[in-house]
Amino acid sequence: MLYCKDCQRLVEGPVCRFCRNTKLRVPLDADFCMVAELGFQEAQMLVELFDDNGIVNTQRSVYGAGITVKLGANLDRIRVYVPYNRFEEATKLKEAFFDGEAVLLPD
Repeated sequence: MLYCKDCQRLVEGPVCRFCRNTKLRVPLDADFCMVAELGFQEAQMLVELFDDNGIVNTQRSVYGAGITVKLGANLDRIRVYVPYNRFEEATKLKEAFFDGEAVLLPD
């Protein structure tokens, strides 16, 4: 897997399939990588799951603040990012959560 700095995504191959960037590189542990793009409420649940499991994350609105204010937060789409060194763990948590399995690390 290579990292596209423009999209902040992990991609396979020499060209980013999202933005067509050809300047890909090996990801660094601290690179924030997009783990999901979800509706507002689903993104909030995923963020809470990551927080509960100690996974640092950040979120960005797909449409931006102006559109979100006009349409309301519930119609927004949110991209959730985690550091590369926690990407695999975050992906497994996300998949388990949305497949209906309860996955929380013990306190």
